Amino acid sequence: MGEVRVLARLFTVLKEMQPELEYYISTYTKTGQRLARELFPDAKAVFYFPIDAYFPLKRFFRQFRPDGIIMVETEIWPYFLDFCRRLKIPLFLANGRVSEKSSGRYKRFRRSLTPLLSIYRKFAVQSKADAERMTTLGADPNRIVVLGNIKHDPDLTVDYSAKRKEVRRRFDLNEDRLFLIAASTRPGEEEIISRAIDRIAGREDKIVLLVAPRHLERLEDVKTVLDVNRFQYVLYSEIVSGKKKTASVILMDKMGLLADLFYGADLAFVGGTMGDLGGHNIMEPVLAGTPVVFGPSVYNVSEAAEKIGENRLGRMVADEEELAEVFRMFSEDRLDFERIVPGKSSACELSVTGKTAALIIEEFDR
Repeated sequence: MGEVRVLARLFTVLKEMQPELEYYISTYTKTGQRLARELFPDAKAVFYFPIDAYFPLKRFFRQFRPDGIIMVETEIWPYFLDFCRRLKIPLFLANGRVSEKSSGRYKRFRRSLTPLLSIYRKFAVQSKADAERMTTLGADPNRIVVLGNIKHDPDLTVDYSAKRKEVRRRFDLNEDRLFLIAASTRPGEEEIISRAIDRIAGREDKIVLLVAPRHLERLEDVKTVLDVNRFQYVLYSEIVSGKKKTASVILMDKMGLLADLFYGADLAFVGGTMGDLGGHNIMEPVLAGTPVVFGPSVYNVSEAAEKIGENRLGRMVADEEELAEVFRMFSEDRLDFERIVPGKSSACELSVTGKTAALIIEEFDR
């Protein structure tokens, strides 16, 4: 879903630059497909990416002969890339990244990867580390450009104040009530968060906590954790349907809504960071004007963690004890963080999306 949102930002700018642009969108997952159909109403078609095998791709390229193809993040499909080479279709990698973990795995296949990577006309990558790893895997360094992460560009069309009021009205929260979102939580993190927040005296009157597990198939497990820790909770769907009112704990049972909900929050915790998972998108709440807290495992989002720390937009915690202390300070309104406001914060200057779009047009026009 993150890649689909990246494409949505990118194509908003591309269409401004070239209004006559016609395009198709493909995704791998059901959730990505649903979001793409919502975000790209003017696409010529939205479909699932074809199976990377000769005959399915032969049928695919018999029907679709695009003037160019944009891949997002890091996608290496051998048969697909070979068809692009033989049909002379320009290929561009946008918002490219290669994690340290995947780099180690790919290195074993460097001899096979080098000719495949040569098919890409240009790699627009997120960081110098990504550029170095891409080069190590066999990409031509002359085709690599470090532009930054599109996910770190704020949406300048959003009225932050109006969005905050709308979200808090949805939960019937006045400004005296603190709203904390625990986002993209993974196994074990719900227990840590529950124990940390349970230390806050009078938390039920001070804080509303929304817990959003990374995978909805874990909902029953998360319910068990909340029950064991004696938390009274309601499901998000029960609130928006009018069946129940907001409780001190809300359990998110819908996908694709967090990006909007962050605008109404006062603090966010982002998961995948307390265990050895490397972290999820810790910049998403920051770009909605909400400070973020995260654990020490951030190897997937190290650049974002560094930027957040440097600009005092949030904080890394070492363990459960430190997280509990941050939550306590939060409940006492003693956290001193900066908040991004588009046009007023150097930490969120819009540049990556526009630069990427301009580079795509330049490459495809050659």
